[in-house]
Amino acid sequence: MKRSIIVVIMISAALLLSAVTQDITVKEKALTLEFDNVFIKDIVFVDGNDIVIDHAKDAKVIISKDKQVINIKAEDYAKIKLEFPIGKIYTLIVDGGKVEFNENRVSIFEDNVKKVEFRDGGLFITDDGENVEISSDGILVNSGDEFVEVSSRGIIVETPEESQHITGFWGQLLGGAINLITKSTIGWIGNNPGYIVKHMINDDDYNNDINIGFSFDNDENITREFHETFHPKKICELNVHNINGQIEIKSWDEDFIDISALLKTNRTEDELDKIKIEILAKDGCTINTKKLKKNPKVSVHYEIKVPKNVQVNKINTSNGKILIIGGTGNMKLNTSNGKIEVFDSKGSFIANSSNGRIEYVNLKGKAEAYTSNGAIRIVRTPGFKTGVTSNGKITIEVDEQIKNNVDLSTSNGTIHIYLDPKLDLNIDASTSNSRINLNGIEVTTSEFSKDYLAGKINKGGKKIIASSSNGSINLYKLEK
Repeated sequence: MKRSIIVVIMISAALLLSAVTQDITVKEKALTLEFDNVFIKDIVFVDGNDIVIDHAKDAKVIISKDKQVINIKAEDYAKIKLEFPIGKIYTLIVDGGKVEFNENRVSIFEDNVKKVEFRDGGLFITDDGENVEISSDGILVNSGDEFVEVSSRGIIVETPEESQHITGFWGQLLGGAINLITKSTIGWIGNNPGYIVKHMINDDDYNNDINIGFSFDNDENITREFHETFHPKKICELNVHNINGQIEIKSWDEDFIDISALLKTNRTEDELDKIKIEILAKDGCTINTKKLKKNPKVSVHYEIKVPKNVQVNKINTSNGKILIIGGTGNMKLNTSNGKIEVFDSKGSFIANSSNGRIEYVNLKGKAEAYTSNGAIRIVRTPGFKTGVTSNGKITIEVDEQIKNNVDLSTSNGTIHIYLDPKLDLNIDASTSNSRINLNGIEVTTSEFSKDYLAGKINKGGKKIIASSSNGSINLYKLEK
C-alpha cells in the first residue's frame, strides 16, 4: 500500500514539474491578442488582472506586451491553456475579420460592422439588411418585407408573395421540435464564449465535418509524425493528394523539398495504421495519402517546403484548407470542404472549393476561383479572370490595369469592387434583388437603373462583369 502511495506521489510530482505557468498583468480595459505557432487547449475566464498561460515545460512559449497588444508565440508548435481576466474586452483578427469577446459574448465584425454575435445563449446575424436570430424565442428571420418564424408557436411566413401561418397542432409540434434542436445546440455554444474563441483561433489547424467558421475538434487526439526530405530534379512538378486534412506549401531558398505531416485521430492508435503516406517519385514531387482500409478516421496536415525551381501543379484534399505561399507553377487547387489561400505566387491558378472561401493576394498570372459556399477575395492580382460563388460575397481590389475581362458572379451575396478611379475600364453590373451603388466612382453610362448598369470609366477598356441574384453591387475608390 505504501509503495502504491509513493508511486502516485512521484507521478503527480512529475506531472507538476512537466508544466510551466506564465502570467502577465494587464490593467487595460481593452486588449488586442496575437497568436503564433500555438494551439489553444482551453480558455477560461477568471477574476483578477493576470492573463495566465499554462504549457508543457519543453515548449518555449514567449509572451510579449506592447501597450495594449499581447503576443503569445512559440518557437515550435505548442499547446497552451489560457486564463483571461473577466471585465475586459479582447480583440483578435481571424481570417481577415475582427473578433471581440469577453466572458459573456463573442462579436464578429466585417469592415468594422458587426455581422455575427453569440450572446445570452443565442446566435444573432445581421447582413445586408437581413436579421437572423436563433435563441430561446425560436428561429427568426426578418429582412424588411419578409418575415419567417419557427418556434413553439408554429411556422409563420410573411412575404409580399405569400402568407402562411401553420400554428395548429402540427405546426406547433414541428416548429417546437426544430426550435428545440437548434436552441439546445446554439444555446450551449452561445453561453460558452471561450469555446467559440478557442475554435476560431484554432481554425487553421484541422477541419472536420462541421464548417460554419469554426473547427469543432475533440482535444483528446492521438497523433503520429512523418518527415522526409528529397533533392528534386531541375524540372519537378509537385502533386499532392490528401484524403482528409490541410495542405500548406511554402517556397524557400534551400535546394531540397522538406515534407512534414501530422497524422491525427480521435480513435485508437490502430486507426493511424489505416492510411499510408506514399512518396511516388524519387525526387519527392508526388505525394499521396493512401487508404489501406475503408473509411479511416484520420486527418493529415501537410507542411511542405519547396525550392523555387519546383512547379506547384495539382493539389487535392477532400476535407481541409489549402495554403500556398510564394509558389510557382500552373496550379490546380481542389478541396471539398475548406478554404483556399494563395499569396505572393506566379503562374496560373484555378481554385475549386465546394465549401470554403478563396483568397488570392499578389499573384502574377491568370487566375480563376470557384466555390459553392464561401466568399472570394482578390487583391493585387491583375490577371484574375473569373470568380463564381453560389453562396457568399465577392471582394476584388483593382489597383492596376486588368489583363483580362473579369467575370464575377454570386447567387446569394454582395459584390464589392475597389478600384483606382484613374483606370480605363468598362463596367457591366446586374442584380435581380438589390441595388447598385457607385459611391463616388464616375461612370459614363449607356444604361443605368436601380439593378443594372452598363458604362465605362475614363476611356473604357477591359470589362468587369458583375452579377448577383440576391445582393448589392458596390463600387468604391481604392484607398492606397
